[in-house]
Amino acid sequence: MHESSHSINYLYRGDVCLAYALKDELLFGLDKSSSMQLSERVLEKKGVQLILKTMFQGSTEVSYEPSGRPYLIGDSASASISISHSKNYIALASSSRRIGIDIEEINERVLRVRSRFLNSKESEMINATDLELNTCAWCIKEALFKLSKSEGLNFKTDLLILEEIESRKKFRCAMKEDNQLKEVYIEIIRIDDMIIAFNV
Repeated sequence: MHESSHSINYLYRGDVCLAYALKDELLFGLDKSSSMQLSERVLEKKGVQLILKTMFQGSTEVSYEPSGRPYLIGDSASASISISHSKNYIALASSSRRIGIDIEEINERVLRVRSRFLNSKESEMINATDLELNTCAWCIKEALFKLSKSEGLNFKTDLLILEEIESRKKFRCAMKEDNQLKEVYIEIIRIDDMIIAFNV
């Protein structure tokens, strides 16, 4: 299911709620003179707060663990969240279980850096010139990174793409957690020139 409210778009998959918005549209109501003085990071946090207000009723705020992992405080503290930013978008996923999300615009730079995040088996599976699929792979790795509780993860050896189950839509993956590999399924959604990856 896909809904839209106040320039925020929503997707629902089981108990997962994904919300994403163009930064410019989401932050349109801010006073331009004051928003131009704010850093990109502060603007992104304001965008996340706006999305949270539409996703949850009551008083809910984001706080961060020392690792940088976000969590909720307030009325919706029992929900798990993950946050992602790209050049033009802000995305947030919430679920009753741990969740990892990434959002990226399809961009050729991913082809230049693919050797930094794909291992040899993944490089064979993912065509070196397929811009969309390489962007999917990067999003998958980022979503796995945000999902795992482990720190110091290596994108090539600890976050793995094992199999493409449904063409450009669903992947069987594994991530290192508690010194063992845990199987995870990642769903991909493409909207215009944007890829969203999250665990299902």
